[in-house]
Amino acid sequence: MLNKLKGKIVKSIRSRKLNVFGLFFLLAFLFLIITKLSKVYTETLALNIEYVNLPEEHSLISNNDTINVVVKTYGFNLLRYYLFDHSLKIDFKRDVSLQSDSYLWDAKVNKVSLEKEFKNSLEIVSVKPSALTFPFQSMAVKKVPIKPNINLTFAAGYDVVGTIKYEPDSVRIIGPSQLISNIEFVKTKKIKLNEVNNDIDKEIELDFKAKTKNVHITNTTVNMIAKVGKFTEGTLEIPISVINLPVNTNINFFPKTVTVAYYVNLNDYNSVKALDFKVECDYSEISNTNSPFLFPKLIKMPEVVKNARIKQNKVEYILIQ
Repeated sequence: MLNKLKGKIVKSIRSRKLNVFGLFFLLAFLFLIITKLSKVYTETLALNIEYVNLPEEHSLISNNDTINVVVKTYGFNLLRYYLFDHSLKIDFKRDVSLQSDSYLWDAKVNKVSLEKEFKNSLEIVSVKPSALTFPFQSMAVKKVPIKPNINLTFAAGYDVVGTIKYEPDSVRIIGPSQLISNIEFVKTKKIKLNEVNNDIDKEIELDFKAKTKNVHITNTTVNMIAKVGKFTEGTLEIPISVINLPVNTNINFFPKTVTVAYYVNLNDYNSVKALDFKVECDYSEISNTNSPFLFPKLIKMPEVVKNARIKQNKVEYILIQ
């Protein structure tokens, strides 16, 4: 019993000695690190270049990936640049000047913006290289319409109120003129919508695969927007008028009216009137024939009507001299 107790006491003392040694070692290490980080260093930082607001009409022929910035500061300030990746943003609307066939970025001209990138925590000693040149080739810009590739069916009694809209309805293609000259439109990806009975507001991807990385479009998606409503059919008797009769010629025709069937949004049904339609027969179309009939055509219908048709396609007539 006494031997076991003695063994536990010795083990405990040895363990405490080890813990104390570890604590002093850790404190010494931290003191060393703090001492090192408190000193002033001159170091070279390799920063990745990030391009901002590249002009659409120009394509860079070659890119500069990194730039070396020699800085002077305390070790504490340098620590985050070694632990994390940092980049230098070059804004082509603000930081570069346009030469004949290239853009020029000058470190001296952009000294203020450079200091802002480092948030004034570092003293910039030098920049290597002190200037960057970005050669480019001019690009053509062409605006082309969107061509839907959509299979759309509606539930019974439903249809589009007005028209289907695509926003935007066109896109700009940017690339060498010889590569984009034959592109007349950009299609959407194939979409199938069945039994639609609610308003449509859907984002659709464009089906555009550039043959080269130098060709791209300003949008990769469009929004398909349509108001969908309940529709019904109506009929009205519309009077017929005859045009292009010879001078001093009268005509008698039968019937005097035709039935027009139309398809309209249920909300607009009561607003449709017979006066909103116009049906004409053009005598000049049959004047050189022996046809005993005139052929009525629907010349006008109200905007709210989706479609309309004349149920009778012939009108008998007699000329009265």
